[in-house]
Amino acid sequence: MRSRPERLAWLILIASFTAFCVIVVGLPLGIRAYRRNAVVKQKANVESLAGTIVVEQVTGSGPIPLAKGSGMLVDEGTTVYADEKSEALITFADESFMRLYPGTTVRLDMMSQPRYEAGLSPTRLHSTLQSGRMRLGSAVIPHRELDMIVSTTTATFSLSEDGSYLFDATATSSDVAVYRGSAVVSAQGVSKLVEERQRISVSNGEPPGEVTGVARNLIQNNNLRPPLDEWSVYNEQGNDGGNVDGRADAVMEAGVSAVRLWRTGGSGNHCETVLEQSINTTLPDPVTSLVVRITLKVHYQQLSGGGYLASEYPLMVRLTYRDEYDSEAEWIQGFYYQNTMGNPTTYGLQIPQDRWYVFESDNLLATLPIKPVRIMSIRVYASGWDYDSLVSDINLIVE
Repeated sequence: MRSRPERLAWLILIASFTAFCVIVVGLPLGIRAYRRNAVVKQKANVESLAGTIVVEQVTGSGPIPLAKGSGMLVDEGTTVYADEKSEALITFADESFMRLYPGTTVRLDMMSQPRYEAGLSPTRLHSTLQSGRMRLGSAVIPHRELDMIVSTTTATFSLSEDGSYLFDATATSSDVAVYRGSAVVSAQGVSKLVEERQRISVSNGEPPGEVTGVARNLIQNNNLRPPLDEWSVYNEQGNDGGNVDGRADAVMEAGVSAVRLWRTGGSGNHCETVLEQSINTTLPDPVTSLVVRITLKVHYQQLSGGGYLASEYPLMVRLTYRDEYDSEAEWIQGFYYQNTMGNPTTYGLQIPQDRWYVFESDNLLATLPIKPVRIMSIRVYASGWDYDSLVSDINLIVE
């Protein structure tokens, strides 16, 4: 090596030139790659819309209560709790948002966006809906993709930008309704596309169910198949001293399964034989339609019309709800076939005797004086002295 110093010089020169090229070419490429892939974590604004919500961040002094109208900025990893009397609004940096309804818990798993305008990474908003109901709106980000994912105990939902979605989740099932945009729903290695005005449900340990229309029946066991575990069955005697109860029997009427509500021997005193179901569900937002549909038949009524006070029809439906002012109100519909005594028939509809009749209400959102917000319960009952009526199905369809 000492006898050939020119060789050493060339090696040094080549190594130096190579290093120079690496620096000249590699450094700009490295900077370019960094600028394209660098991300920065986002914050979200959490605000209480009603009641007191609780915010628990990954690091901090523990759970933080927020009263109505107050808010705070939070980091990823934060969990937001809305109890049965509170609601929350979560707004992200790109103007996407989540509205948490009463009884909902959400964890914000990931919130990031490119650090530089030239960045190629999408805006990532990942969250876990642990339980409850949530409305989600995804924003449009010019020249940038949105990676928005909602996870539940049963599925993963990948959402498109400029979308409007309604989620419901429990420990055993989850459901999404797509009002705008689209969602890819994945569970147990199976994925399905849900498009605008469609809905899908996923049960624990199962692949996604069938894609259906966005309309949903809020009533369980709407066909009244025995046993009627979802329904409370009871009699109300009133205050006129009566003690003869009516009966609610599962029957087959001309090939149609139904529940027969009937009473004999009433001796001119009042009774109500009731099927009641607690619903306790907040209507989706947005909501466009709320319709009651029932298939019924009236065999016999002792009192004419709706009785002396238009409150004793041989078959009645009573929907109890809370309006946008949180006041409790009711929608009532009665059915009768005769009114020989000319009694008042407020809320009543005359139908043919001994024939199956399908009743469908108008859109209650358009006809009720104050818009319903939360459906509390529905009652189907026979009322009066002696009566004999049948119900084949009862539906409360929301869209």
